Amino acid sequence: WVSAWVLGALMMSTATPIEAQQAVQPSQQVISANPFGLLLNLFNAEYERKVSDSATAGVGGSFFSNSGDDYVNADLFYRYYPSGRPLEGWAFGVKAGITRVTDTGSFFGFGFDTNWSWLLGKNDNFYVGAGVGLKRLFGTSDENFDLKFIPTVRIINVGVAF
Repeated sequence: WVSAWVLGALMMSTATPIEAQQAVQPSQQVISANPFGLLLNLFNAEYERKVSDSATAGVGGSFFSNSGDDYVNADLFYRYYPSGRPLEGWAFGVKAGITRVTDTGSFFGFGFDTNWSWLLGKNDNFYVGAGVGLKRLFGTSDENFDLKFIPTVRIINVGVAF
């Protein structure tokens, strides 16, 4: 009887709770959009995927309407997360893509941005991100359109991480 008790005590002391055995796998990608921007004639959406232990790459698009000019934007981007936790925390990014301005034309551009993101919820699958940046447009020296720089803003993106 004593040996059964000792064996039982050893088994109990090495047991791991079921919850600990089912660890949440870190998210590899995020799909997000800015629903609040719809109130401001501004919309953006992004797909971002982990490409290393400290970086992500993705694609984003946005639409902005201002005084009869519509700006449609599509970019490829790369973000570096110094903390080593891609998709969460502070990131510095570079981007390149096309911007189309109504009645003016399409322009290639590149730029930089800084972002902050959070993974929330029980399984860290609710994503919230915010960021600002600047994009330089090329070929805009037309006398009717001389805008060379455009700000890039992610007021608040919400989405799902998986």
